[in-house]
Amino acid sequence: MNGPEIFDFTLKAVPSVVLQLAAKAEVDINEIDFFVFHQANQFMLEQLRKKMKIPRDKFFVGMRCSGNTVSSTIPIALKDAADQGLIKVGALIMLVGFGVGYSWGGTLVRWQ
Repeated sequence: MNGPEIFDFTLKAVPSVVLQLAAKAEVDINEIDFFVFHQANQFMLEQLRKKMKIPRDKFFVGMRCSGNTVSSTIPIALKDAADQGLIKVGALIMLVGFGVGYSWGGTLVRWQ
């Protein structure tokens, strides 16, 4: 695995998918209440958050207890955020996965 290459890929691909998804859904990025990304590592998540200028209180990093659990990071992070009372009913949440094989994807969900 080429760590620096993957880091560079992620810093390019993820902001692009965030903007494309918001545009396709016809929502302004500021209308999104909460962001949950693949919990790859804390440094990468912080760099993504800063690059996209997402406020800390709208961006979840919850790796302390579970680390990078690969494809399970987003569901675990959602559960942790909900358990901590960070996600309110009706919140618009952007989920973004990235990683294996230079793949990425995202979706918007309304929390019920």
